[in-house]
Amino acid sequence: MGNQPAGHPQAREDVLFRQVDDEWVVFDPAANELHVLNLSAALIWSHCTGEHSPAEIAEALREAYGIDAEQAAADVGAALERFREAGLLDLGG
Repeated sequence: MGNQPAGHPQAREDVLFRQVDDEWVVFDPAANELHVLNLSAALIWSHCTGEHSPAEIAEALREAYGIDAEQAAADVGAALERFREAGLLDLGG
């Protein structure tokens, strides 16, 4: 925690990521909020370890779903922004 390179998104340590039946969910215990993720968002979330840049996450998404690089980058950017707005990422400091 706190050692990730700048620009490498990292999930907050207290946020839980689980599969429930056919869905992937993220639970924020601080806000008592449950977020249901689609498969691509779940893949993006699983890469929010502080070890992957958004470009690396986009490449993983591109490889997993066979989409073009531009679409993958846009999808990752949008998902990371939603995660930030929801307060799910450790922004360091």
